[in-house]
Amino acid sequence: MNFSWTVDIATACTNGIRLLWNPRFFLKTKPKSRGTVLLHELWHPGLLHMLRRGTREPYLWNLAGDIVINNMLDLEGHSFEGLKPWLDHRYDGWVTEAVYDDLVRRRDEELEELKTTFPKFMWGHTDEETGEGDSGDIIEAESIDDQKSIEHTVINNVVSAAHTAAISGGAGDMPGEVQITLKRFLSPKLPWDRILHQFFNELANLDYSWMRPNRRYQDIYLPGLVDDRQGLDHIVNFQDVSGSISDGDSIRFNSEFKYVKDTYQPEKLTMVQFDTQIQQEDVFLKDDPFDEIKITGRGGTSLVCVREWIVKNEPTAVVIFSDLECDPMEPLPPGLNIPIIWVALNNRDAKVAQGQIVHLNE
Repeated sequence: MNFSWTVDIATACTNGIRLLWNPRFFLKTKPKSRGTVLLHELWHPGLLHMLRRGTREPYLWNLAGDIVINNMLDLEGHSFEGLKPWLDHRYDGWVTEAVYDDLVRRRDEELEELKTTFPKFMWGHTDEETGEGDSGDIIEAESIDDQKSIEHTVINNVVSAAHTAAISGGAGDMPGEVQITLKRFLSPKLPWDRILHQFFNELANLDYSWMRPNRRYQDIYLPGLVDDRQGLDHIVNFQDVSGSISDGDSIRFNSEFKYVKDTYQPEKLTMVQFDTQIQQEDVFLKDDPFDEIKITGRGGTSLVCVREWIVKNEPTAVVIFSDLECDPMEPLPPGLNIPIIWVALNNRDAKVAQGQIVHLNE
């Protein structure tokens, strides 16, 4: 995350992509407790607290998240010397949402005890004289667009960190409450088994070769689809990155892309990002990981560049993700038999001149 020293806050805080720390607070914190403060701030985006709050009260949600994090750090043996942490081990093993709900109940039933147990003081937006604060050490986004940008970055960082930990032999397992949240962003919503069944029926009319067996079926010697130009079956994923596509839409596109790649393991899968022109191409071979959400572009939308790319490269098959808020793509030239699936986002009126259209509503 981007780190900054600042005296505009009393202690330390984060919005998920920025980490702010008051240098005076740092200097008066016991050296062995400084690492605890740092871990605490890192665990807020690590547990996706910025994404999971929803319509809950910011201050009480921050309190619930702080309890979950501090309980975990305390059980791991980290030092809280000189700090005033919110700790309550009755919540050990609880997810943040459950802690929040119980705090709401306790606030209604035993308000005075709650005030005594958790005074309104914590690392974050607090006044050193009064101890009063607004939403604790989680900085609220200033706009919906900022929130979407933060969500996109935090998801990318958490997924990448988990992948790095796994391949380096570290603790690659995500906490259960993180997996539940990521599932909302990273799980496919489309019935790809049914969609690709039509794809494979169309591909069955193309040339197969017994010279290159399909390694996905070890017990049966099946032919592998051979592309004369590249020697491997090649699926291309076109992703609309125009200005009408939000970061959340791009996350959904990437989630569907990841599912197809991980489940069907094509020998070669290319992601092509476009708006009015081709913005970026990323090639993934069968064993290449795909754990990063990549977004470029943000111009208008035109399918002319998509058609030109297909005609020039002649891939085996094509999937195009777009809201299709643009003129339809002209059919491919006669004799160029490339199956196309269009995934139309939130546009039931979308029409295509060639290929199969699937509607995806977010």
